[in-house]
Amino acid sequence: MDWTALGDETVDLLRRYLMIDTTNPPGNEIAGAKFLAEILEREGIKSETVESAPGRANLVARLRGDGSMPGIVLHHHIDVVYADRRYWTVDPFGGVMADGYLYGRGAIDMKSTGILHLVALLGLKRAGVPLKRDLIFLATADEEAGSEFGAQFVADNHRHWLDGAEYAISELGVIQAGPHFTAPFGSIVISEKTGLGLCLRARGAPGHGSMPWPDTAPHKLVRALDRLLRAERPLRILPEVQEYFARLASVLPAGQGAGYDDLARSFQDPAFRQRFLAHRLHAAMVRTTFAVTMLHGSEKSNVIPPEAWAVVDCRMLAGDDPQEIVAWIKGVIGDDDVEVEITRPPKIPNLSPPDTELYKSLADTLRRRAPGTVVAPEILVAFTDNWVFRRCGLHGYGWSPFVLDMSDIAGIHGNDERLSLENIRAGVRAYTEMLLEVAGA
Repeated sequence: MDWTALGDETVDLLRRYLMIDTTNPPGNEIAGAKFLAEILEREGIKSETVESAPGRANLVARLRGDGSMPGIVLHHHIDVVYADRRYWTVDPFGGVMADGYLYGRGAIDMKSTGILHLVALLGLKRAGVPLKRDLIFLATADEEAGSEFGAQFVADNHRHWLDGAEYAISELGVIQAGPHFTAPFGSIVISEKTGLGLCLRARGAPGHGSMPWPDTAPHKLVRALDRLLRAERPLRILPEVQEYFARLASVLPAGQGAGYDDLARSFQDPAFRQRFLAHRLHAAMVRTTFAVTMLHGSEKSNVIPPEAWAVVDCRMLAGDDPQEIVAWIKGVIGDDDVEVEITRPPKIPNLSPPDTELYKSLADTLRRRAPGTVVAPEILVAFTDNWVFRRCGLHGYGWSPFVLDMSDIAGIHGNDERLSLENIRAGVRAYTEMLLEVAGA
């Protein structure tokens, strides 16, 4: 293949894709789906687009193999999170290229991965590569708001789109590099923590704001939240998390990974425990977390309301029991006037094994992409559509052949999200070669 030409095409298509505003809400994923469908049609690849709601589109296309091996679903979400233009140095939907980078909301999360999927398929088709596996290109809506109109809609209403597939590959799982590492550190996401939507609701007598008393509904709620946030759930170290930190320790400067080889033992040292839990990402990997994200009380500043409530974003580890979590919260709060409600059906964490043929190929590709890379399985603290597709019986992995430093990673859901042109060009080659390895006949 002409890798230079394929890299140029990837940069151009990603730039155009980033210029389509698919901020969720409202999503408007139909605009992104039309863009993808037009490219596929020009290349002679049939696609199907279905709306789960007006403007909320999902697209599928299939490059067929000989059927001797199960297929691979290459899926990405079309929607992106909100970008506050006041804090960006460029237009987040302007397709700006500067200083060797392509800027735009979705540059990493995750339109870039979708375009790598697309161009890799185009390259394989143009080259006439015989395949032993079907390659299923899937673009979904609504991942950034819970997947109801995207992956979950596909699973509930168009499960046949996944027919014959064994694997699903989605986002993240990058290579981290820079002065904080002695060697590149790559990860492959095999599971995610999942959300348990909670609402704490306090009730009491209403009254005038000029004459407060201790047991108003807002006061009860504030005290309950304070007790919840001060309490500490028992730490749990999943085997995959222990492996992640043991491998991470091998690429950290001398002394920085001390104690990571046996977290259970190291947590008995109060100084180590305090240092470890001060790192918010690391802390989230070893415990159930609670984040207060919404508060509501009175509609007027001088009225004490009869009810006050707070939304708490709880993230569960594999093995957590939602009912046990609710019972634990009630015990911590110790106030019968504060109700604890589960606001939506809980998503129970699921996991894919790190010893499959595809996982091994993904790891080998990361090591080719950046020689010397140490690869570890990762349990993501956030949520992706792979949770849905694992429930459909697929082994789902989060993986991207991008080499990123901390400034790049800070752009995910942040300001000035960007991806280097070198990552885009090298990424499409890495993706294509990986698919040749696992799907080529």
